Amino acid sequence: MKKKKLDKVNKPTQIQIRGYQPLPPTEGLSVNPSNPTHHADIINVLFSNDGLALISFFSRTPGLNVEECRVSFSHALAKRIVDLFCQHLNYYPQSSVQEINKQKA
Repeated sequence: MKKKKLDKVNKPTQIQIRGYQPLPPTEGLSVNPSNPTHHADIINVLFSNDGLALISFFSRTPGLNVEECRVSFSHALAKRIVDLFCQHLNYYPQSSVQEINKQKA
């Protein structure tokens, strides 16, 4: 039995997030369809003095937390990511967690 080769690779033109409207088409962007999608239960964020941020995503398993993915980017991009999260979640915190904890005490 011969293996068949596909003549054309189908690239997604939109991304659907369950419970939300589709994002605009990704035409013109280089999208790698073989990149896996990970689920994260824990996020660890580190900031360096040289203008970089590192986010590590972890999944909980019985008796062990396993790192699924690690991403490094600039502080400028980190601010943009926070802006996008706030905008799409319609959530704009007024103070940091430390300030909120001080007010409670």
